[in-house]
Amino acid sequence: MATTLLTEIQQAQTRLRLLSRAERGALIARILHELKTLRNEALGNVPADRCVWIDRLIASVSSTISDIANMQDAEFNRVLNEFEKLMATLQGISQTRKASKTVH
Repeated sequence: MATTLLTEIQQAQTRLRLLSRAERGALIARILHELKTLRNEALGNVPADRCVWIDRLIASVSSTISDIANMQDAEFNRVLNEFEKLMATLQGISQTRKASKTVH
């Protein structure tokens, strides 16, 4: 699902001015859900004290979805860029872990 969402983020960036506040909010909510999933997949067996950064990010995004959705286009685009990079990194970590589990 992360790959599909990354594509959606890229598409949203190209049509940023056409996105309604509701569409922006829905996209951020989907990103948040995917971040939670990737956090569990990529960092699930990492000690909790080493995952504080992503847990704080998730909590912060959860409490500010409407604020993020109401950002100016340029600010919202920067937020999407950063989420895209973070999700791609976490997806890469998750895939590496899955691949190493199947190697015998």
